[in-house]
Amino acid sequence: MHPVLFQVGSLRIYSYGFFVSLGLLAATWWLIRKVGKQGNSPQFVIDLALLVVVAGIAGARLAYIILYGPGFYITHPRHIFMLPEGGLTFYGALIFGLAAAFFYLRKIRFPFWGFLDLASPSIALGYAIARIGCFLNGCCYGKPTDLPWGVVFPSVDGLHRHPTQLYSLLAGLSIFFILEFLVLRMRLVRTRFRGQIFSLFLILYGLSRGGIELFRENLQLSGGAGTASLAALALAAGGALLYFYQARRGGTPFLGN
Repeated sequence: MHPVLFQVGSLRIYSYGFFVSLGLLAATWWLIRKVGKQGNSPQFVIDLALLVVVAGIAGARLAYIILYGPGFYITHPRHIFMLPEGGLTFYGALIFGLAAAFFYLRKIRFPFWGFLDLASPSIALGYAIARIGCFLNGCCYGKPTDLPWGVVFPSVDGLHRHPTQLYSLLAGLSIFFILEFLVLRMRLVRTRFRGQIFSLFLILYGLSRGGIELFRENLQLSGGAGTASLAALALAAGGALLYFYQARRGGTPFLGN
């Protein structure tokens, strides 16, 4: 593994932080393109991205601390701020990021669900890129396996393990292409109401994450892989409920057919 991507003098660039940052930049860049095509100024996307990044990182770190190591961080509080070590949870980033986006978009009177429809492919793209950092950092690894693509994580042991970080990378890219090219461009599934594409994102992410968690080593999480998988499936179920709720409400879709 390569937790330190490269070093210039005493300055170390960590793989985890680098690819998380790269994922955020890629997601923002893609969203700016989408908003521009809708005839809106991209400036508010930059402002919102900065707000969501701060809220998302805070939420992701808080969720990780609560789920994986509250005792350790209570006794070693300085490690709370050591993000290069790894330790961000996507669920926390999603919740805090959505909350920040809701209040900001409400303030500028921009449709919340319509914006999430635009942003969903970007979220999947950024998530996929960030998982490269997880792989190089050697965190979020999987259970031992005899499959030919098993990877040894030297910081853990000498066993070949599922590269679950790469499974997540492929899942994120697949969701990105499904939402962006099939739903939005090829229009095999037409948008009929605001929130439809975001609901599909939650469903696809929850289902894929639920499957991947079964192969992931979750020794620190109470309940292990089963609990993590159920949490992901609950997110997918929430996406399905949101889909039908928004469909019943109707309304003009933000993304044109």
